[in-house]
Amino acid sequence: MNKYKMLYLCSTTNAVLKPPYSLSMSLLVKLVGYLRLILSALTAFISVCFLLVSCGRKPVSFTPDERKVADSIVRSAHGIDSLASLQKRLEGEDNRLGSIIALREWGKALRNESRFEEALNVHSKGQQQAEAIGDTLEWVQALNNIGTDYRRMGVLDVAQEYHYRAWTLSKECADTSFTAKKNRAISLNGLGNIYMTLGNYERADSALRLALKVEQQLHSTLGQAINYANLGSIFEHHGEIDSAWVYYRKSMARNQEAGSTLGISLCHTYFGSLYKESRQYDKATEEYETAYRLMKASKDEWHALNSLIALADIYHTTGNDAKEMEYLGKAKAIAERIKSPEHLTEIHTLYYKHYKRTGDYRTALSSYEQATVLQDSVLNMEKVNRIQNTSLNIERNRQAREMNEARHKLEQERATRYVGFAILGAVLLALSGVLAIVLYTNRLRRRSHLVLKRLSALRENFFTNITHEFRTPLTVILGLSHDLQDAETEAVRESARTIERQGKGLLTLINQLLDISKIKSSVGNPDWCNGNITAHLTMIIETYRDYARSRNIDLHFLAKEAVEMDFVPDYVSKVMNNLLSNAFKFTPEYGKVSVSVWRESNCLFLDVADTGEGMDKETLSHVFEPFYQAETDARNIGTGVGLALVKQIIDAVEGSITVESTVGKGTTFHIHVPIHNDSKRDMGITTIDNSPLLPENETTPADSEGEDSQCHLLVIEDNRDIAAYIGSLFADRYAVSYAANGREGMEKALNLVPDLIITDLMMPGMDGLEVCRQVRGNEIINHIPIIVVTAKITEEERIKGLEAGADAYLAKPFNADELRTRVEKLLDRHRHLRDKFSNSADTDKEQKLTDVERHFLAKVVDFIYQLLDKRHLDVNTLADKLCMSPRQLHRKLVAITGDSPATYMLKIKMQRARNLLETKPGLTIENIADRCGFEHTPNFYSAFRKMYGVTPMDYRRGIGI
Repeated sequence: MNKYKMLYLCSTTNAVLKPPYSLSMSLLVKLVGYLRLILSALTAFISVCFLLVSCGRKPVSFTPDERKVADSIVRSAHGIDSLASLQKRLEGEDNRLGSIIALREWGKALRNESRFEEALNVHSKGQQQAEAIGDTLEWVQALNNIGTDYRRMGVLDVAQEYHYRAWTLSKECADTSFTAKKNRAISLNGLGNIYMTLGNYERADSALRLALKVEQQLHSTLGQAINYANLGSIFEHHGEIDSAWVYYRKSMARNQEAGSTLGISLCHTYFGSLYKESRQYDKATEEYETAYRLMKASKDEWHALNSLIALADIYHTTGNDAKEMEYLGKAKAIAERIKSPEHLTEIHTLYYKHYKRTGDYRTALSSYEQATVLQDSVLNMEKVNRIQNTSLNIERNRQAREMNEARHKLEQERATRYVGFAILGAVLLALSGVLAIVLYTNRLRRRSHLVLKRLSALRENFFTNITHEFRTPLTVILGLSHDLQDAETEAVRESARTIERQGKGLLTLINQLLDISKIKSSVGNPDWCNGNITAHLTMIIETYRDYARSRNIDLHFLAKEAVEMDFVPDYVSKVMNNLLSNAFKFTPEYGKVSVSVWRESNCLFLDVADTGEGMDKETLSHVFEPFYQAETDARNIGTGVGLALVKQIIDAVEGSITVESTVGKGTTFHIHVPIHNDSKRDMGITTIDNSPLLPENETTPADSEGEDSQCHLLVIEDNRDIAAYIGSLFADRYAVSYAANGREGMEKALNLVPDLIITDLMMPGMDGLEVCRQVRGNEIINHIPIIVVTAKITEEERIKGLEAGADAYLAKPFNADELRTRVEKLLDRHRHLRDKFSNSADTDKEQKLTDVERHFLAKVVDFIYQLLDKRHLDVNTLADKLCMSPRQLHRKLVAITGDSPATYMLKIKMQRARNLLETKPGLTIENIADRCGFEHTPNFYSAFRKMYGVTPMDYRRGIGI
């Protein structure tokens, strides 16, 4: 009955072997001995080849999507003929994966119709193709399919070899996909069925439980059903009927869930077997009939035989000879057709029992002999021994492989330990080297620190000495400038005030640079004292109160509480003076400056906020850098030293300063300083003498009045004193105008069209280089000479200025005589060019002009001719055509040609008249006068005679030329 329990495994893998098994039953019995020897030799050879190939083959990799596509193509074909046709087509298209899958499904279809030999041939071809391309998944499926084919044919020893090879290959494969795991389960199930057939139920149980575990991991309902049924048959063999019922029912439930007709039919056969064991023959017959009815519609005759033989056996037991012989006849016909010796053995055994019971001993003996011969062909003692030896060899090989793996692992551990010791030694050596380097670096650092300390002291002494040297002449300058303010003339007093302002600014800058140097060098001992810092801040802020009122700025101070702490009064004064000076400098009239101070835990917080113009992100990132000046339209933006000094002071007292600003809304400085009370010196109540850093409210000097005919200079300078000084050098001879920045300078240049521009290089907003570029790019003022005055005196800066269009480049401090000479030379050069233009012939004039000037005059002449033709020529119309004002046109033409627009237009008219007189003899004098824009011919005669010394008529005749 165990033969009924061997389920057909629906899966695929890959292997090779094509034994000639298309012989008749009689030849099969005679040649079985030879086949055993041939198959054993082939199996041994293939096993060796398998090991060599599996070790050295580089598998072909197909993606899951490629496999799905190939599966869908093959599953679209239904029937054996369709699969055969599809396989040939795919093979012809060189679709190797599709061809292998088609062979797998084609062989399954043949096996389901009990055409085992054909199925074996097809599966062997699939195994060859899969092995050729190294596709492990299909290779293992083919091996399992070939093993199943041999089991159906009763060649159990060969079947065992194929299933074992499939299991070994799937176990060694690193693939963890569903198909790979399913292949392993199928291999174990096939081995378990073979062990059951041999009666080795212990090993069968082990293999089948491993297969069941894999199927449970894969959640494969049908796979679990197959293994539950096989395990149930083992319990049935051991006489554990209750356990057998449990496993058979689990199998039935899984088969019903999966919708497997074959599985449900087999479960009914198992139920019938258990009922027969308990002598419930009616129920057993009913179960067998149900199983046969389900299998009858199927073409799977191999499994249908199980139901027919079971029915014949139950009718023999119940004494229903007619039914017994009916089913035995059907079973014998099918078994002979599909050449199944194991089923024929059972059939002839039942014939033997039947004829023996009916007394037909001759026929019974004949049936017994046939059953014995068939049984020997399926499973004789030699085959059993060979299968057992094969199993033993497999087990020994497995143990040897495990021992080799353990030995290899031990060697790896030893190698790892040696490598670890080597690495540890290298690490210790490296750490020793690092430690030596660190010690040497620390020694160098200490030595460098001492050197830097000496250098800092030297630098401090240098700054102290040089500051003293600066202060000595500054004292004299400031003293004399103060005395000169009592002079009688206003010009002298104004000059003295200018000298005093610049001297004080220089002194403040020197003091701040010295403070930064002291704080950076950590030289000297700060004058720490302990006292009420809130009161000290209040006194400093009150010194700015009058200035705030004069500017109509709201100065607000909020102290939430009195704070006693250690501080350096000089540091506090410098920080507050610089922050408040900046706040007032950039806050417009009717704005607000607020100071807030409070305590949180052991920290003092101070905010200084204003409602000024604010700063952009670029300025914020550099605001504490020394000498950094933002691109702003504000005047007198200072030196960029004050906030750097504030930052140094806050860092020196272990505090922090940050800034927040929004363009157009204002700026807030946040200071936070730790509170300490360690100083022994008590500040007490003292009045401080704070000198606030008040920003100067400088205004641009007033422009001097002058006629259009007078030479006009434009001075572009953001420092009022320097601008006034430059203007004073030329005020007695020229009209001078002033602009505080580049943008304002461009507006005035376009409006005034000056004869010369003097500009500073570094200015807020538009700098001097940009002024040069825009002047040279503007048609109205591109003829104006430019002198750049700057403190940047490097050769690179000079080249940049000249490339931008500057005519001269002077370094601050400049010599007044040099500046006067430069201005006079440039103006004289332009005057000489105008004179030569006026007195030269047309060809000479063109040669003396620049390309820009020639282009401009060409436009002027073109527009004059256009307006002459339209009889609309006048100065205002010509200026409109050129997009200029009449004043701009006048100054531009005078600057280039020395002629006013009216004079220049008359010259163009006369040139046209002369040309018409020479080239148009048919025109009358009246026509020529009209074409040249003269309404009255006498006026034309007078103008022509005045310019050329002859009348138009005489000119045409050639008289007086």
